[in-house]
Amino acid sequence: MEPPVRRKRYPGTHPRRLEEKYKELRGDPEALARAEARGQTPAGRHRPILLDPILAWLDPQPGQILVDCTLGGGGHAAALAERLAPGRLIALDLDKAELARTMARLEPQELPITAHAMNFAGLPKVLEAEGLRGVDGLLADLGVSSMQLDRPERGFSLKNDGPLDMRLDASRGQPASEWLARQTVEGLAELLMAYGDEPAALPIAEAVVEAFHGKRPPRSTRALAGLVARALGLDPATRQASAFKAHPAARTFQAIRMAVNREPDNLTALLRVLPAHVLPGGRVAFLTFHSGEERLVKAALTEPRWEAITLDLRPSADEVASNPRARSARLQVARRALDAHAATA
Repeated sequence: MEPPVRRKRYPGTHPRRLEEKYKELRGDPEALARAEARGQTPAGRHRPILLDPILAWLDPQPGQILVDCTLGGGGHAAALAERLAPGRLIALDLDKAELARTMARLEPQELPITAHAMNFAGLPKVLEAEGLRGVDGLLADLGVSSMQLDRPERGFSLKNDGPLDMRLDASRGQPASEWLARQTVEGLAELLMAYGDEPAALPIAEAVVEAFHGKRPPRSTRALAGLVARALGLDPATRQASAFKAHPAARTFQAIRMAVNREPDNLTALLRVLPAHVLPGGRVAFLTFHSGEERLVKAALTEPRWEAITLDLRPSADEVASNPRARSARLQVARRALDAHAATA
């Protein structure tokens, strides 16, 4: 009889790497409760933000067809899909790896979900492939999922060291390390202000460009975070004070991620084709996490083809306390105009 295999031990008092958080990953109630008490989203878990208001607005009905533009961890998708049968939910996600994991996790629920590994800017192609003229509703959560943030190898995390990648589709485009090597001080500073609302954009851009044009450019998330901290006059070893306070480099990382994945361009493309693919009376909901995204969405949803709804919701204090990653979320909604003239405006 072979002796039982002992699980790996981790250094220190708390596990730091995703694969070390075996109790959280296995769903151990005590481990999950401890993570939540620390203001953390447990490893491998995704919490859908503003779920109740989104369900109330989209109001999914049996037989309808809805689109979830960003499947992510599947929290919103599962809640929507279970209300749609005999209709269905069409789910899109650019991240092929997370899409596969999420669909595998949802499979036992037998939900009416059809998934496509596609950027939401490709919505017209997806609907054409599905043989659809339009849909009854659409959700676009423009944030990065917890599943991506919790995997250091993806290069999104500020908590754990990983390669400077940040691509949502790791099979296409340039990783952040290569993208940063091509930037100028002026261009990067402008981007940090536009995509990150970073007040110290210029000194950060100067430090980053100088480092990437040097002999030993940063190659890891921790190295870049330390570089940004130093540009802000902080200790390079500075860490996130708590789950409720952003890391000093958070705005910089957000801006770089948005640029590497061309997120503003893709959002603009989605908003441009949206009226042609949402049926009259259909409802849309957008979760934004940045002022630039919010401006784009609001501008598009106040055009004559939409009935703008005065609803600018943000998570409650209780939701932020249980899920700090929700703190910057804003919900924008609208209804497709029924008027024939407005529909062709």
